[in-house]
Amino acid sequence: MSTMPLDPILRRIADFVKAKRAQTLSTGQIEALTIRLIDSMACAAMARSEPDSQALMASFASPSGTHTASLIGGGFSSVDDAAFCNSFLIRKADWNDTYIGRNGGHPSDFIGGVLAAGEHAGKSGLDILRATDIGTHVMLDFCDAANSLSRGWDPATYVGLAATVAIGCVLDLDEVDIANALAMTAVSRNMLLARTGRVTTWKNLASASAVRDCLFHVRMAQRGLSGPDPAFAGEFGFEKNISGPLELELDPARDRSGDSHLKFYPAIYHAQGPLESCIALHGEISGANIEDVSVEIYDFAIRYTADNPAKWTPHNIETADHSLPFLVAHALLRGEYGPGSLHDTLHDEQVRALAQRIQVTADAEFSARWPDATPSRVRVKAGGRTHLRVIEHIIGHPMRPLDYDAVRAKFMTCATPLAGVTGAKDWCAALETFANSPAISGLLSPP
Repeated sequence: MSTMPLDPILRRIADFVKAKRAQTLSTGQIEALTIRLIDSMACAAMARSEPDSQALMASFASPSGTHTASLIGGGFSSVDDAAFCNSFLIRKADWNDTYIGRNGGHPSDFIGGVLAAGEHAGKSGLDILRATDIGTHVMLDFCDAANSLSRGWDPATYVGLAATVAIGCVLDLDEVDIANALAMTAVSRNMLLARTGRVTTWKNLASASAVRDCLFHVRMAQRGLSGPDPAFAGEFGFEKNISGPLELELDPARDRSGDSHLKFYPAIYHAQGPLESCIALHGEISGANIEDVSVEIYDFAIRYTADNPAKWTPHNIETADHSLPFLVAHALLRGEYGPGSLHDTLHDEQVRALAQRIQVTADAEFSARWPDATPSRVRVKAGGRTHLRVIEHIIGHPMRPLDYDAVRAKFMTCATPLAGVTGAKDWCAALETFANSPAISGLLSPP
C-alpha cells in the first residue's frame, strides 16, 4: 500500500481535495457547472461531423460491453479510448471554454475523461459535476500561480494535473492515492508548446492524449502503486523545470465553478473581440474599397494569433482559426462568423489577399489591463473614411457572461446537424437535469 508523499505541494493538493469533498455543491455551483457541461457537449456534438473525428470514431468505436463507455454523440469504446475520444471531440472545434490567469488553458478539456470514467463506474451526474468542480478549481489555481506557457509548455500540462485530480475523485480514490497519481502525472505528462506557427491536428489531440494517460495513472495509484517523491519540489521537480515558483491558493472556501470563460465564436479566444468588431464594421464598409486595416490588442494575444508569417497565409483550418489577420479579413468581408465559416473562405483569394495586408500590433495600455479585461481596437480605412471599433470585454468574459439561454442556443446550433431539431431540444433538456441523474449513460447521445 502506498503512503502519502512528502512533497509539500502534493500534500497541499491532497488536503484541498479532502476539504472540497466534504462540501455540498450549491444551486449556483450546479448551474454554473451544468452550463459548462452543456457547452462542452455542444462542441463535441458539432465535432462529430468533422473528418478527423469520423476517422477517430471509426478507429476506436467498439460494441457495448462490460469494459466500455459512451462516445459523445453515439457509440461506445473502451473506457480509455472513450476518455481520449470524448476529450478530442470537446476540443476539436476550438469552441469550448477557456481561462486566462498567468497561464491559459481550457478547463473543459478534461471533462471527456471524467464522463468516461464516471459512466463506467456507475456514478451519478452529481458525482461527475462534483469531480469536475474540484479538478477545475485545481487547474485554475495552477493557471493563476505560474506561467508554464512562457517557458515553452503546452496548456495540456495543467489539463493533465486537473484531469488526474478529477478522475481520481470520480473513482473514489482516497487523498493518498490521488497524490500518488498526481505525482506520476507531474513528472511524465508535461508537453512542449506545439500550437504556434503552423497549427495542426495536434492542437486538438494534446489534451486528449494527456487525459487518457492520466486515467492510467489513476488506475495505477488505485492499485497501491506509488508515484515519485518529490514530484514538484527539488532540483529536478516540476516547479524548477516546468512551472517556476508555484504560489497556489487552493482555498476550498472559494467558488470557482463559474470562473472559466465561454466562447461566443468558434475561434481562438483572443480573436473574439476583433471578430465582434469586424462583423459590426462589415455593415458600415459594405461595398467600399478597403484601403487599410489595423488591429491593436494585448501582447499575450500576439503570441498565439499573429506570431509568424504562417498566420497571414494559413493553409489549414487549425491555423486559420488561430490567425487574427485571417479571421479579421473573413469577418470584414463576409459579415459573419460561425461553424463552418472557415471551410468557405480558407482558399478564398479575396479573403487571403486582405489578410496579408492587415497589421496586428500590441498596445501597451491593453497589455497592462489584460487579463482582467480583453481589450482590442480595430481600425478600417475604406471609401475614404476611417471606421473604428473598440471592445473592452469579449462576449463570454465574466463581465459579459453567456447565460443559460445563450448556451441553449449554442447547443441547438451545434447539435441539430447530428440530432435534428427535436432531438437536439430533447438532448439539451435532458442535460439540464444532469445533476439529478442517477446514471449518465443515456445522456451522452441524443435520446
